[in-house]
Amino acid sequence: MKHRSKGFTLIELMIAVAVLAILITLAVPAFTGTLQRTKADTEISDLQRGINYARLEAMDRGITTRIRPTAGGSVWTGELSVYDSPGTPANVLRVVPAMSSGATLTLTSGVTNIDFNNLGGLAAPATAVVISYTLGTQSRTLSVCLNGRIVLGGSCG
Repeated sequence: MKHRSKGFTLIELMIAVAVLAILITLAVPAFTGTLQRTKADTEISDLQRGINYARLEAMDRGITTRIRPTAGGSVWTGELSVYDSPGTPANVLRVVPAMSSGATLTLTSGVTNIDFNNLGGLAAPATAVVISYTLGTQSRTLSVCLNGRIVLGGSCG
């Protein structure tokens, strides 16, 4: 009488594990790149929404509003705050969350704050602001034009 056993042989299990290892080796770098792209898109969108909020509040309230790093100075990768006036005391209208570690944000030289006038145009600085965002291999560009228009991935010209 022939006895047939149920289950997998050792060879079949080794082949299945080898195929699984190859698939994981191919999938992990693609997944990491996707996560980095998604994080970059989210962070630049948060920044764009914060700047747009400052502009819209300036037009809605009929006053000058300002967005700048909460801690002051020129560290734009940290938490940003939108204020209802450039003077003191100013009320904080909204806080834009800090960017992830490893992200860098480079602005036009010497820009410490962005002010919008009551018409939604740039009150300060006197030139368009170009913001360059980098996270690993991902990079994005955000431009704030003199008329207040915010352009993602392009220039004011």
